[in-house]
Amino acid sequence: MRSRALIVSVIAVLAAASFVIEREVGLRVPSGASPLNSGPDGTSDLAQALVELGFEVSVVTSWLSVPRSPSPCLIVIVSPETPYSDPELAIIRELTLRGTNVLIADEGPYSNGVLSYLGIPVRVSPSALLPPIFTATARIDGRELSVVFAHSSTLDLGDVPDPNVSVLSSANGSALAALYRAGSFSVVVVSDGTIFTNSLINPRNALNPNYLFTYYVVKNLCPGGAVLIEGSKYELKPPPLSDSGTPLIALLNPLGRALALALLVLVLAYSTTPRKVSKKVEELRREVGYYEVARHLCGNRELLKYIADECHLFMKTRRARQLLDAVAAAVRRDRRIAIAVLESVVSDFRELEKRS
Repeated sequence: MRSRALIVSVIAVLAAASFVIEREVGLRVPSGASPLNSGPDGTSDLAQALVELGFEVSVVTSWLSVPRSPSPCLIVIVSPETPYSDPELAIIRELTLRGTNVLIADEGPYSNGVLSYLGIPVRVSPSALLPPIFTATARIDGRELSVVFAHSSTLDLGDVPDPNVSVLSSANGSALAALYRAGSFSVVVVSDGTIFTNSLINPRNALNPNYLFTYYVVKNLCPGGAVLIEGSKYELKPPPLSDSGTPLIALLNPLGRALALALLVLVLAYSTTPRKVSKKVEELRREVGYYEVARHLCGNRELLKYIADECHLFMKTRRARQLLDAVAAAVRRDRRIAIAVLESVVSDFRELEKRS
């Protein structure tokens, strides 16, 4: 009887997954360092980190509709992909005159319009790209951190040193990060937006220097309050197509991908040998991150009855693969766990369908 229920559940979830894929293919998704992009190059985890630190975070989808009062404590701009208009710059300038500080991280040209409008004697040099993936010492709040830069240009501080500008990080004589303090506001400029992207800000703990750099820079500029994150300067692009080498599972939104992968791992674990499971899961790992799946599984109360110890270890170590391996083993060992996972996936797919 339970086997029949299990098969029915699998069929239901596969049908739901197919429906979601069809719905999502025609959509356009945020690209680049958008806080609405949960991919490796997005900054959705930066926004989540700020929320976890107690800030009231708002994504700016239109500067023309941003309320001027009360003034936010901080504006965060990461690698914008389109230029700012004069009315948008005027609003940002108005906020800084009210005491709002600014964090700019960019290796491209579009943040220079903001810096120029604000009268900051610092510019990003987009043509001066450095070799990919290197570390450089960053000094903030009396601490030294070995920060990972992945796609960095350099900063132009002008021919004459400005007493209001202090260098926070440099490499081979070129400035990579600088702090400007004068008047009613402060600005930190970093020549690499990837520092704050999902791929480098995780794991969000004291062992990751990029997360610590984010923490200390933000806390230095804004001890607490409201934070605005740029979300209007990124293109909306169609999801990548499967014929370009991207698997169909990548066409789903983050929740859909997590659920689909959870289902695939579950079905494989339940119906094949451990060796085949490990091989297939390793292939799937390259398509969808383990963390999305791990967070989903540990967030299910019914399933938590069976994998509480594994989830507790995951929350401490962030070793998502270890958790997923434990769940796969538990599924093979106990059919009740398989049913609990399937019921969870079915339930969340239905919720996803309602939101779509």
